Amino acid sequence: MSRGLLKRARVVAAAMQKGGVGKTTTILNLARAAALRGLKVLVIDFDPQGNTTTSLAAEPLVPKQLTIADAILPDEDEPEALADVVIKTIWSRVKVPDSEPERFGSVDLAPATLKPLAKAEKLINASSYGRESRLKQALQPVLGRYDLVLIDNAPALGILLMNALVAADDVFAVSEADEWSADGLAMLADTVKTAKEHYNPGLSWSGVLISRWRNTGPEKYWLQVIVDNFKAGPVWDKDKIPLWSSIKATLSAGKGMDESKEARLRVLARSYRRFVARWVHDEELTV
Repeated sequence: MSRGLLKRARVVAAAMQKGGVGKTTTILNLARAAALRGLKVLVIDFDPQGNTTTSLAAEPLVPKQLTIADAILPDEDEPEALADVVIKTIWSRVKVPDSEPERFGSVDLAPATLKPLAKAEKLINASSYGRESRLKQALQPVLGRYDLVLIDNAPALGILLMNALVAADDVFAVSEADEWSADGLAMLADTVKTAKEHYNPGLSWSGVLISRWRNTGPEKYWLQVIVDNFKAGPVWDKDKIPLWSSIKATLSAGKGMDESKEARLRVLARSYRRFVARWVHDEELTV
């Protein structure tokens, strides 16, 4: 995965309009897994709640901090360059295990805060042209600096998600195995279809990541329903992410699961590496 072999970053969006399914946790663990393979990663927090920003930012945001909202404003509102928005994270320098000579990956962040991103969303909705392409336009100048761009989206099917889908090469859903999620996947698939047909014909459905898994009877039933009925892309039912409180606790402590004292978390970290290998080649893994 030499940097020189990649012409530009692969852009991957995580989506699901149902909240509380683990999108942010997934993005954080994917970013960590990619950095551990020596990749340069940019995480875009596209959720006004800003939980990804709170978890990843190396320092608290200062008043009047530039955020992703400033980079996606309509042209008449003088958007900032995305390069000026990006900040360092707690994982700005991640050593690749057992690398000789030593190699390092990195994670940068385009942060978000509630009011600016909500305001930007309103301005984009009110603009007369290019509403769906604001993020794509902002991303273009920095794609050559990274191997992978991960977009964490809000639990909604609005203009911000459409911007993420237009900017992305790949989209995947983070879903629980329950009735509401099964219904939500169908609506999300329609939104992705619209983005692909009208704005981004190159957009690819990567699949569905099953999160917060407890291995209950109802979950097994609804997982099978999802597998049988979701035809837009594959369901990654072999790498289900369990509902373990220690996953979130580890991230809250600013650590990756690979650094955990719990063997089961270190093993689980490899699942995220397999997810990353779907988008960026990993010579040591087969998916």
